[in-house]
Amino acid sequence: MARWLRLSLILLGCFALAIACLMWWFLHATPSQYGGFFNFVYRHPMGAFTREPNRLLADTVASLDPGRALDVAMGEGRNAVYLGTKGWDVTGFDVSDEALRQAVARAAKAGVRIRAVRESSEAFDYGREQWDLIVLSYAFAPIHDPAYIRRIRDSLKPGGVVVFEHYIAMPRVRAAIGTVGHGELPRLFADFEIRRHEETKAKSDWQFGRWAQIARMVAVKPKNQ
Repeated sequence: MARWLRLSLILLGCFALAIACLMWWFLHATPSQYGGFFNFVYRHPMGAFTREPNRLLADTVASLDPGRALDVAMGEGRNAVYLGTKGWDVTGFDVSDEALRQAVARAAKAGVRIRAVRESSEAFDYGREQWDLIVLSYAFAPIHDPAYIRRIRDSLKPGGVVVFEHYIAMPRVRAAIGTVGHGELPRLFADFEIRRHEETKAKSDWQFGRWAQIARMVAVKPKNQ
């Protein structure tokens, strides 16, 4: 019994070390390294994301007229394809070749067309006053960089909408790219009109629907900007 207990403790320690190493990697990886990791994730037969569109996004666009939409780090395209079926002109980008392949295939199966671009959040050309809607749904984007928020704002048309959902970072832990701290979103998007903001424990769209602390926001670029 003691032998099996020691073996169990060793295996548990190895698992904890592996998780710690993975977290460190997530905090320090480059966009190209993320691409390789997510190629592996998206090739898994079960996938990592829910197949359904993000609920906050679906609720938000129900009251919007279709226009031009950008899906940041769109992954397998669940949100981009959903928007396409609702009449939106959709562009999505991701660093994962496998994600883009699946997104295009999913769009074809749904009978819609989307523009799929292989690019990182940092390098993608957002343009100026191009988009009526920008989706940041569990997107690995540099959300804490004020210059990045300005790029998002400048690329939206006046009255354009941002839909954001991601994990809340644990206290005293450096936030992984894209995640936010408690109460941080309204400050990051201070130049927007915050139409909805909530922090709650809920099933996430990622990691097979695990329960987690989630931040959600709908923000609008003022029409006078």
